[in-house]
Amino acid sequence: LKWADVHATDPSRGMTPREWACYTGRSEAAFLMQRLMDRPCPEQFCDQYKSEWPKMKELLAKAAEPKNCLQRISEGVRSAMSFRASCGPEEDGVLDHMVRMTTSLNSPFIAISCRTVCPGSPPCVGKRTLAVQEILRKQRAQDIRSQDKDHVSSYEKLFQNSRVMLIPKKKDRCGFGPIF
Repeated sequence: LKWADVHATDPSRGMTPREWACYTGRSEAAFLMQRLMDRPCPEQFCDQYKSEWPKMKELLAKAAEPKNCLQRISEGVRSAMSFRASCGPEEDGVLDHMVRMTTSLNSPFIAISCRTVCPGSPPCVGKRTLAVQEILRKQRAQDIRSQDKDHVSSYEKLFQNSRVMLIPKKKDRCGFGPIF
């Protein structure tokens, strides 16, 4: 959804993508669009992301509370008699935290496999972000300007991935074959 305009409307009916999803009966897609709009910027792609699960402290405190005999027996009977209906993952639950942890910049999976080009500006819905080549070109130009010790080597670094097309002079051209 990079550069996606979530408020764009259809010219014939004037409906947004979310309204179209509701209109055509795609309630799950409409729910996902609403959830995406609630959190348009993934927090785990920022430098400041903390890898702690906020619910962990309260769950540990609840589990550490002493239980009397009657509470233990009632929990055992309840778990034996009841069955768990399959339902979707809990909002901000363990599964969400696991996905955030494995995709965060501090994750060992990400840190080993790639280098973040622009960690201070994470992608967001509707935000125009530069392509990787544009970001690297800007960073390379800034590095060259800051160093700028030897002009020749700095220009070689700047144009190392560029293509140069040499056009021969008229007197050097051959009389046969195509002219490039």
